[in-house]
Amino acid sequence: MAAAAAAVAAAAAVVVAAAGDARFEVLDALGLCRLTRRTGDLDGAVPLRVAKACVPLLEGNAFGLQITLARPIEVRRRLGSLRAEPAGEHREALARAHRAALTRLVSQGFLAPEGAWHRALRGGLAWTCRKGLGPPRLRLWTGLLVRPDPGLWLRVAGAANRRNALIEVSEAYLADDGAFVPLVVELRVRDEAPQRLQLEGEIGCIAPVLPDVQIEACSLADAPEVGRAHAEFYDAKYFAVKKGQVTRKYRRLVGGTAGGRNASAGGGSAGEGSAGEGSADEGSAGEGSAGEGSADEGSAGEGSAGGEGTGEGSAGPARVRLVVAGPAAPEITEVTEVTTAAGPDPVLWRGGARRLASIVVRNAVPFRATFDGHTLAVAPEAPRLAEGAAAVERAFARTFGDDFLAANRGALWYLTKYFTPHPPGEPHFFVKPWAFTRTPPGWSSLLDGVNGDGYDVMRGVVATDAFFATPAVFHVRRLGAPIEVPEGAELLRIVPIPRDLLRAGFREARFLDA
Repeated sequence: MAAAAAAVAAAAAVVVAAAGDARFEVLDALGLCRLTRRTGDLDGAVPLRVAKACVPLLEGNAFGLQITLARPIEVRRRLGSLRAEPAGEHREALARAHRAALTRLVSQGFLAPEGAWHRALRGGLAWTCRKGLGPPRLRLWTGLLVRPDPGLWLRVAGAANRRNALIEVSEAYLADDGAFVPLVVELRVRDEAPQRLQLEGEIGCIAPVLPDVQIEACSLADAPEVGRAHAEFYDAKYFAVKKGQVTRKYRRLVGGTAGGRNASAGGGSAGEGSAGEGSADEGSAGEGSAGEGSADEGSAGEGSAGGEGTGEGSAGPARVRLVVAGPAAPEITEVTEVTTAAGPDPVLWRGGARRLASIVVRNAVPFRATFDGHTLAVAPEAPRLAEGAAAVERAFARTFGDDFLAANRGALWYLTKYFTPHPPGEPHFFVKPWAFTRTPPGWSSLLDGVNGDGYDVMRGVVATDAFFATPAVFHVRRLGAPIEVPEGAELLRIVPIPRDLLRAGFREARFLDA
């Protein structure tokens, strides 16, 4: 039935406009939400130092398209369930528009009559669902239907970096089965939220991804060029320059080849004014997002080509290497469930060899961090930090020898200390995983943070075909009382993505009778 609906929908929808490099279609059936593009500097809201110097954070801000409410929605909690309805004077008008839209969608083949989507949406704009014994979640229909181009999926996640901190958005993937699929955002309301919560503006993010990715883990000894690149980036000259000014070394490394060329926010692009280690140079959030990473002798394509994977235009899957240089190795995972035109509940992906792999980075050293408005103090469990740092040094010594360690003590120290604070007054610090990610030429990595109690881990994009580190940048939201991050807590999900998809747009579709 889904295939029949897809065929009718394909005939009914008429493409009328494109925005940027269009890679998916959008049908607006309701006028409740629109897809908007962010600037990298969040309309001037980021610190000046970050706007000048941090390419990866700017790219993370600008990544994808924001799912933006055109009208406020009120969410209410009651007796273990969640309810949502339009706030204010538009409530009745939107209810009528919702009923009319469903009739139209069914009659023109976008929804199968009495199918799972039709039954779910007939109950209203939103409904409650549960996963096992977990807390209730709210599925909110945006009024949009989307269809990725052949070969692509659509990833739905939180708004990140500028978001409503009282809600969390579940990650979801919409597979390319050829049909329009209602765009639903699944929300969890945090316990500290009031019983009545008003949602406005950006509530999520949608972006196309390529599900032809394979990731293999290897030791530092199997990829010594990555270790050399780290040492070459953090050489004595780097630290000498960093003492007094921004080095702009990441910017020079990636030049105009990184996705940052499109993440410009008034001079914050990779090609003009951002120094990837940016805040790294002055201790701001950017250092973490830009990375303490590695460079392959300054060439974006030279080191990453080396038989490690297929690049853009290759017939095979992209091959990504996870280079482990210490304990607590990140986990390689695959997306196994996707949302389709069959219904709102995710189903097992049965697309054969086409799979999307990602990397989950977990915390290696338990710690507490406290921000008092001026100073952010990080207190790690010292024995665990010492053990991990020693293991990293042993990995480098086995690969390169003791002379290498002696000649590159600063680069090793920069990695093994694990934590790097920011200047006084900033509620940020970053954590440097003891592993590197190396993608094929033309591929970057989306670093999507996993938020916790009292903190966010920020979203960034790193050109990991040239710069291989993937730090977790923390934003502490709690004042006075410490946040606690145990060993094993998820910090980041790393999703390799072709750079031509980082700023992909969409084609607007209309009903046949529009």
